[in-house]
Amino acid sequence: MASSIFGIGVSGLNAANLGLTVTGHNIVNGSTPGYSRQNIVQSAPYPQSTGNGFVGLGVRVDDIRRSFDQFLTRNVQVAQSQASYYNELLSHLTEVDNIVADPTAGVTPALQNFFSAMQNVATNPSSTPARQALLSSAQTLVNRFQVFDQRLTELRDNLNGELGNTVSSINAISKQIAQLNNQIAVQGGSGHPPNDLLDQRDELVKQLNTFVKATATTQQDGSINIFIGNGQSLVVGNQPFELGVEPSPSDPQRMSVVYKQNNNLVFLPESQLTGGKLQGLLDFRSKTLDTAQSSLNQIALVTAQTLNTQQRAGVDLTGAMGTGMFGFNTDPTTGAPTLGQVYSNTANTGNAQLGGYISDVGKLTSSNYEFAFDGTNYILTRQSDKQKTVFTPAQVAAGPVGVDGLQLSISSGNMAAGDRFNIQPTAGFIRGLSVSMTEPSRVAAAGAVVAAAPKTNTGSLTYTQPATTVPVTDATWKPGASLQNPVTINFTSPTSFTITDTVTGVTGPAQAYTPGMTVSANGWSMKLDGTPATGDVVNIGPNTNGDADGRNALAMAALQTQKLVNGNVSYQDAYGQLVSQVGVQTNDAKIMSDAQDTVLEQATDARNSVSGVNLDEEAANLLRYQQAYQAASKVIQIAQEAFQSILQIAN
Repeated sequence: MASSIFGIGVSGLNAANLGLTVTGHNIVNGSTPGYSRQNIVQSAPYPQSTGNGFVGLGVRVDDIRRSFDQFLTRNVQVAQSQASYYNELLSHLTEVDNIVADPTAGVTPALQNFFSAMQNVATNPSSTPARQALLSSAQTLVNRFQVFDQRLTELRDNLNGELGNTVSSINAISKQIAQLNNQIAVQGGSGHPPNDLLDQRDELVKQLNTFVKATATTQQDGSINIFIGNGQSLVVGNQPFELGVEPSPSDPQRMSVVYKQNNNLVFLPESQLTGGKLQGLLDFRSKTLDTAQSSLNQIALVTAQTLNTQQRAGVDLTGAMGTGMFGFNTDPTTGAPTLGQVYSNTANTGNAQLGGYISDVGKLTSSNYEFAFDGTNYILTRQSDKQKTVFTPAQVAAGPVGVDGLQLSISSGNMAAGDRFNIQPTAGFIRGLSVSMTEPSRVAAAGAVVAAAPKTNTGSLTYTQPATTVPVTDATWKPGASLQNPVTINFTSPTSFTITDTVTGVTGPAQAYTPGMTVSANGWSMKLDGTPATGDVVNIGPNTNGDADGRNALAMAALQTQKLVNGNVSYQDAYGQLVSQVGVQTNDAKIMSDAQDTVLEQATDARNSVSGVNLDEEAANLLRYQQAYQAASKVIQIAQEAFQSILQIAN
């Protein structure tokens, strides 16, 4: 009987000692990330049958279990993935917002200063200081574009490095999870869960969700399989799989995430890599950085091209027709801006070379394009909205084809079925932009042609000086002559007139005259008013003395408010839209980041309410197990005293 009491007491001592050990383990790991509170699970062993009934044999510890809720733990992992995504996105958006929205060093004040200088030239066309100030402000504008473009390029280069670091972190965590899977599978064979290893693995899965959204499935041996993207296996049992970063097949300057499988590289679509820092980096690049840099290049291109076009429509101080103020790459045949970048996809099997130029900067968008051949037709896809335009082989063979102001042609070779080209119309434009004009006298401030009426006119006809339309077109009548050809307007009656090009000798058809009308020829237009008499004439000829003429400078200054970008906004409005777009994205990301941080905090609190260590509770457990230990010791002491009493009776 005494031996039974001894056994009961010893079992109590062991259980209490294990309880003290587990409680102490909880206390010292209260601040350990991912640690789950552990508890002993104890029960009474099968009792012993006696003549007086069943007698208990003490207590046994069946298991040590962690306080764990799989649903709450998964909530934390998902919340971590979303919080990390928005935090990463916000961090990079803030950088771009600080660049483009600078109120003093931005592009908007540089544009405003340039056009103010142009107004000064229009007011004082003979002033050399005013002309020099214009060229200086043009250089400042170019510098401002280039500084901003360089900073955006640096962000792009840094992002490529961050992608590599993120993928390396994902691979490192995957290897650790695979190693823990192996240990858990081995130790789990004892029939008891390796709690601390399970906690470490759960914490690693949470860390993995910091970088990319990962889904875990538990296997029968206790290991877990990790999947990302569209079901790609990152960890299967004790086998980790690797991600990598490689240049995109469509753009060698753009790093893409690849999945390494059986010595093959599978390029993962960005849309499949959701959650975590990885999606934050990819979304920032595709939805903000690409758009910002492309829009900046577009605005610079439209500004430079339209100003050059108007500059060439005027006359400088030497009496010569104007030349371009800004220098950039142009097509040798048409003089139009060349395409920024055209990349042949590395998977192409044909030998075609694709070239082209920008025929109309007003129709140009900030989107990239893909030109592909499906074996039957050629397909040009605008990447921003996936709008497709189909061209037949005959159309492509006949000459340049395109949309949105682009003109594309296969300069050599042939495209095979499935071949693709990535077209970035404005890429790199700002890097090649310069102020090509160095002499102030070359600013073409004066109009190219000037009108004069002889004193022999007898009517009361009035007129404005001709203005050159840009691009040089004439919607009414054009005898096919050049802008500066002398032209005579002859009134055959008070209500009709003809126009004669005195160089070609061509006389156009009679036109009806109404007071206040605009007449056009050879690329200029002018307003006629009053009451002419039969035989009255107006002579229009080349302007050879432009030192007091600021008409073309005034026309260049007027470009500031014209809707020349995308055909619907001015230069500054287009830049304002860019600033607004980035600002809205940054504000949205800030709101979502704050919200997701709150969601993560709530999910963590919910998980901690079940799994977290409560030091007050553990302190109470220490006292409870201490008292249980002391009581069990007392049982042994009493059993010993009883045994001694029996021995004394026997003696």
